[in-house]
Amino acid sequence: MDRRIVAWAEISIVFLALYLGVPLLGLTIDRGPSLPTLPDPLRLAGFVFVLVGLAGLGWCFVLFAGARGTPNPRLPPSRLVTSGPYAWTRNPIAGSHFLAVLGVALVVGSPGAVFLVFLLGIPANLLIRHEERTLESRFGAEYRAYRESVPRWIPRPPRPQR
Repeated sequence: MDRRIVAWAEISIVFLALYLGVPLLGLTIDRGPSLPTLPDPLRLAGFVFVLVGLAGLGWCFVLFAGARGTPNPRLPPSRLVTSGPYAWTRNPIAGSHFLAVLGVALVVGSPGAVFLVFLLGIPANLLIRHEERTLESRFGAEYRAYRESVPRWIPRPPRPQR
């Protein structure tokens, strides 16, 4: 079977775990101490988070496909992707997932799911730190220059070239 198909299928499993598993586990957590559902304005705001997050993911996936790669670390792009959202932050996929999954947690109104989204930031941060070491070993000075000019988490407009 084509390695790209397998890599995208594995990413689909991650989507299922995040976008179904987090809200379902969160709702289960909520039942224990009988946590109240989040207020309606927060639940409505969740739709905006979902849309922004999914748009960011779509943009990143298109860029990776254009670089003949996938967002799966087992079959990454063959070149360093630094355009689009990658010019604003080094981790737009993680940030987009965070927004979208947080949005789903808000839409379902689950305080437990919101807590889980933030808790997942711990292993995500560790994974990204490992990925950064891998990128530095693959791309060397090119990645180091990129890392010095683009923030890890909080998006910032690209600096003008001098």
